[in-house]
Formats: sequence, C-alpha cells, structure tokens
Amino acid sequence: MALAPVETDRTDVIAVAPDRLWAVLADVGGYPSFWPWLRHFDGRDLRVGATWRGVIDTGTPLRLTVTLHLTEVVPERSVAARLGGDLSGSARVEVAPDGDGAALRLTATLAPERADLRILTRWARPLAQASHDRVITRALAQLTTHAS
Repeated sequence: MALAPVETDRTDVIAVAPDRLWAVLADVGGYPSFWPWLRHFDGRDLRVGATWRGVIDTGTPLRLTVTLHLTEVVPERSVAARLGGDLSGSARVEVAPDGDGAALRLTATLAPERADLRILTRWARPLAQASHDRVITRALAQLTTHAS
C-alpha cells in the first residue's frame, strides 16, 4: 500500500516589502539565527544546483535529517527544491507583492523515507500532518519576525 504524501499549500502575507523578504531568504547562512530548530545546517548560497543538508528538531522526539537540492531559483520570485533524506519530495517558495507587504506561498509534497516516519504516516496520518503543519507554522512565524 503506497503512502499518501504529506502536503502543504499555504500563503502568508508578511508586512515587509518583497525585496526585503527575498534578501532574508537569500541570506542562507543566516537561517540558523532565526530558525533555532535547524541543526547542523550547511547551506551556503541560493543558486540552482546548490545542495543543503541539515537536521530539523521538530519539537518532538523525532528529528529529521534532510537534503535539499535547489532545482530552480528565480531571483526575488521563487525557489524550488527536491528533498531527500528522512523525507523525499519537492517544495517551492514563491514571493509576490501584496499591498504594502509580500505574499509568501509555500507548496510541498513530502513522503517519509525513514521506517518510523512511514509507520506514523500510515497509522496516524492526522498526527503526521498536524506535526508537519506545526513545524511549517513555526518556521513562517520565525521568518516573519526576523524579516520585520
């Protein structure tokens, strides 16, 4: 039985100019300073072909080792990546003007690769989705605070 992926499609409006938001996203080395749950992060730059590795502390006993391979970067507009490690799939971030601020849209489709995550996703699907959503909500709140 194939597992349905955990999915995200959300847009948040951030009260900063799009160029300011993009500057924060482009400062890859600064991510651990406002995302303290991001451990052992080795990302250096925001460019097609870059590969980032890190560990995500989910705030639960589960820690996720992930690799992101950047497949598309359109300066000041979007970033797309393939994920590997404990999670596989794809993610995309888009930045667009929205009134006096910036709309940040995050879409992702992720599947568990580690055995315990596969079991959790198979037998406690709502818990897996809720945990994923909580991590994303926290990340976007921290990004917003830092960008402001």
